[in-house]
Amino acid sequence: ASSSAAADATRGGGKEVIVRSKTTTGQVLWPATQEDIEILSQSKLLYPAPYEVEGSVIIRLVRLSDPVTSPVARVVRNRQFGIRGNEKWQLLAMGVVFSGLIYGLGFWQLHRMEWKRKLIEMRRTRLAMPRLTVSGSPFPWRDKVEDYIYRIVEVRGVFDHRREMHIGPRPGMDEDGNTVSGYLCVTPLRLEDGSTILVNRGHIPADRADPASRPEVPAWVRVRGVLEEGEVPNLVGTYARLKNRPDRNLFVYLIADELAENSGARNHTECSQALITATDVLYEDDFSAGVRRQLPFSMRHKEDYLLFWADEHTHFNYACQWFGMGT
Repeated sequence: ASSSAAADATRGGGKEVIVRSKTTTGQVLWPATQEDIEILSQSKLLYPAPYEVEGSVIIRLVRLSDPVTSPVARVVRNRQFGIRGNEKWQLLAMGVVFSGLIYGLGFWQLHRMEWKRKLIEMRRTRLAMPRLTVSGSPFPWRDKVEDYIYRIVEVRGVFDHRREMHIGPRPGMDEDGNTVSGYLCVTPLRLEDGSTILVNRGHIPADRADPASRPEVPAWVRVRGVLEEGEVPNLVGTYARLKNRPDRNLFVYLIADELAENSGARNHTECSQALITATDVLYEDDFSAGVRRQLPFSMRHKEDYLLFWADEHTHFNYACQWFGMGT
């Protein structure tokens, strides 16, 4: 049984002190007699908080065959005597499991780094390929979109402004480089043979989204842009994020398959497989007149497809952070 140093004068009598704490004053280890053990064994066991026994004398029974190994258990399980029995193996198992999880996140980031590197290289290669000129259906990428995405495509047709669709709201940039709220504007383009392809004309500010504020008449136009599938959701996004509502003409994400439902396309299958994100739009009337009309849309550039918030170097830094924490 251990007690404060003050007990030395009152109970010390014929007992020999076997251990006296050098780091924590007032704590002494005494050998317990059989009478002490019987009396204390019948008492009520308490595990008080330190503030509840401040200034008091605490008596504890310590079994020497179950030695104290560490004071860490004060934090881990609010025990008085450190890690005892099989607790050290439990803590070791917990440490191994958590370290394994953290290392797993590090290897996942390395996998993401390699995937991002290949994606950027694939985009760079396809953006540098000769552009595809498409005049009608069937489209070259029919049923094999994966082989054509991020290729430069040029088409000629007439926009069907009656079926214009807005995706958002989402932030964009105005002419001065300021961030403004607005929408992506997707308009079906009717080609010469009557087939349809969807064109993402770019970001338009919210105050110009209403077609009545920017009247447009049907005219022949040449569109050059990048072929893409749109914002295809991953497994988590398929179930966790908001859904597009084509039946109400409400769209949150740029998904060709769902936008095609409101396009009125006779070649619906081809129209639902991919769309063109415009990088340049030229009206033939403007070309004949030698002028270039100002459009309210902020279009993407080819270089934007090579820029990511988290590129391969960012994923490598994340992996190093996880490995450091796991170590």
